[in-house]
Amino acid sequence: MRSRFPEAPPTDGGAVAGCGAGDARDDGRANAAARPFTAGGWAREPEARFFTLPSPLSPDDFGISFVKELSLRCLAGEGSRRGSALACVTTPDDVLNELFSASYVGGVDGQGQGGAYARLYAWGSLYALMGLPTGVPLLEAVRRAADHRWLRFMAFTDWFHHDTSDLAFAVLDPTRTRVAVLAATDTDVHRDSLG
Repeated sequence: MRSRFPEAPPTDGGAVAGCGAGDARDDGRANAAARPFTAGGWAREPEARFFTLPSPLSPDDFGISFVKELSLRCLAGEGSRRGSALACVTTPDDVLNELFSASYVGGVDGQGQGGAYARLYAWGSLYALMGLPTGVPLLEAVRRAADHRWLRFMAFTDWFHHDTSDLAFAVLDPTRTRVAVLAATDTDVHRDSLG
């Protein structure tokens, strides 16, 4: 990832802030965020989670130290395998392209969606990650996306397989008090054991 995106270095402040993040469960929003992967038949159920912070997060602290402290299934056991977690700064365009590809191409044993549905699911997911209502016009959503902070992250855990497709994003809203996380993985190895 470092070859494509600038790394968001770990900070002590990020770790402290991550410990104070509260779970903000929203099943409807989670389903919309995960839709490109569920529609494309990815092997494992994606993880879409939302968190709130008691005070604004410093932009410099939005990195892997922060993400590692969130109660995420995809990071369970982080540090127990060779390799370390990493976060890099990315753009909403990069995230949208990955969401579209996930739906359009489909998973290893899944089925790709047509272009119109893939775009619909990708935009729906992006809106969900930003917490936008579906009625917000597309150009307004594009403008608002630039006000968010976007991360890609990865880790060496049982979730990530590093053999086909692993995607994980974290999004910090403009108030710097709300974070959305979306992680998905797809593999044809041990398909029956994935949950």
